[in-house]
Amino acid sequence: MNTRNNLSRGRAALWTKDKIDLLTTPEVRNLLANAERLLETEIAALCIEVLGARPRTGVAAPGKPAA
Repeated sequence: MNTRNNLSRGRAALWTKDKIDLLTTPEVRNLLANAERLLETEIAALCIEVLGARPRTGVAAPGKPAA
């Protein structure tokens, strides 16, 4: 029995698209960064999907003009 795979599935099972969608955009970005760092590809894919569905605000980074 591979404990690493069982733990991985357990963590991934905690995150659904609906649950991630309730997070703020910065929280989703943080979850994405953590998922990528921990090689949790299923969670990362859900985060990317949620972020892709959100409207862009058009707020420019400091020192850069808005597009």
